[in-house]
Amino acid sequence: MSAWPGVHVGDAGAAWLLGRRAFSRRALGLQKGEAVPDLSVEPNIHVLTALNPTCEGRAVFVSVRRHACRGAGGVLARSRWRDEQGRPQFSTTMVIHLSPKEVVDACVILGLASIHDVDVVSDIVPLQPPPLPAPRDPLVLSFPLSAGAGLPFRCSQAAGGALTHFAHPSTWHACDFDAPVGTPVLAASDGTIAEVRDGCAAGGGADTSLFFAFNSVVQLLPDGTTTLEYVHIRAGSAVVRAGDPVRRGQRLCESGDAGFCPTPHLHLEAHAHGLADPAAPSLPLAFAFEAGGEAAVEAHAVPRILILCSVRRSTRPWVVSSCARQ
Repeated sequence: MSAWPGVHVGDAGAAWLLGRRAFSRRALGLQKGEAVPDLSVEPNIHVLTALNPTCEGRAVFVSVRRHACRGAGGVLARSRWRDEQGRPQFSTTMVIHLSPKEVVDACVILGLASIHDVDVVSDIVPLQPPPLPAPRDPLVLSFPLSAGAGLPFRCSQAAGGALTHFAHPSTWHACDFDAPVGTPVLAASDGTIAEVRDGCAAGGGADTSLFFAFNSVVQLLPDGTTTLEYVHIRAGSAVVRAGDPVRRGQRLCESGDAGFCPTPHLHLEAHAHGLADPAAPSLPLAFAFEAGGEAAVEAHAVPRILILCSVRRSTRPWVVSSCARQ
């Protein structure tokens, strides 16, 4: 069963994939110089295939709409999500880790009357090296979710997470904390609000198009360069505006499920020069708690996530670090 409802992670150990093989123009019937598609659907048996003819790895995010898909173990679970008008939609979403010079047969698309009926949305990016070694000690923050909402909050993805964080240095050190929609989000540091975006209604599930539809609050920290982003917040929930000064622990908004959210969660990431370069490498994070507050986070081992939050005792208050490896 997928760790994220309706999303299927196709890394090296994924049993649901139909198969992997080395890229070969001859085996694929491609002539020298002929363009290689990123994705293909075989016209007779309707196998969806991801192709990588390059010498660098790729992350392939692909959603099949309107039709079910069958993998090696049977029909793949679909994700229910909503569009901007609030209408329910369904997709089978796959995250395929493609090695250099590799071809992956992902699934069979079921019920196609014609190849022209294929409805696929994709986002394909080259894999970039993680920002290692860490550029500095972890940025120590207070925990950004209100404990009054119920404990614990599961860390469903952290540094290098196999769902989305692995694909780019800008998200490598991000942390996702599962939280019910409406959970108060608190400032994790003093600072000034740089940007508020809370008008997106689409989300509530996993479709590749939702990568480009999200809500967020961006906070500039006291050093004047470091930014902290609180992402997937509930539409219309922000109680701060750009330019507002905020104090650690002050309510900013509510956690939600806007954008790509297999489960409702708060996505938190920091950048050293985020206003100048939003794609700058992310910074490692740690979370400090007052004595007795360590139960706020559950370090939950999710299948195929190799790097997770962990709780460790220190001479300071309790710290949850996104840099620890399982």
